[in-house]
Amino acid sequence: MERKQKRTIIALDEYQPELNFEEAEHSQPFSFPEYQRELLWPRLAAGAADLLIVAAIYSLFLLATLTEMPQGAELDRRIGGIYIAGFFLLVVIYFFLFMLSASQTPGMKMWNLEVVTRDGAALDLRSAGMRGFGYLISFLPVMLGLLWAAIDPEHLTWADKVSGTYIRKISQ
Repeated sequence: MERKQKRTIIALDEYQPELNFEEAEHSQPFSFPEYQRELLWPRLAAGAADLLIVAAIYSLFLLATLTEMPQGAELDRRIGGIYIAGFFLLVVIYFFLFMLSASQTPGMKMWNLEVVTRDGAALDLRSAGMRGFGYLISFLPVMLGLLWAAIDPEHLTWADKVSGTYIRKISQ
């Protein structure tokens, strides 16, 4: 007994949308992957500067709490874990508050970078909140969300993707 094969014919002209090449002409230059790729090293340097600032502030807190510990108290893994969690929480709060207030951190200011929305405006409350959430999910898995920009085709971090924001070089 011979089986009859079914063939499905799809008319592409019915389902294929027209390609709109003019859309790219209306996009901001900072939203192009090439532009974001050029900013990878300045972003990394700005992030390192910001982490050094937070680490310096946190080390003062750490020094104050360690010198005030009662005699005989040991620094075990549980307390060390709390200190590490506190550091990461401070990092997330630091980035969120600077995004909310200025759309740039001190490290970004040193490297002439700022965070903008898709249309080039400064962050509003919602965008800053989403970016803060993006920082949280980027930092939790060993900063994988920040390193993602190196392999992402658009060269955006998870915080960029979640909030729909971009980094832009400030003209001097």
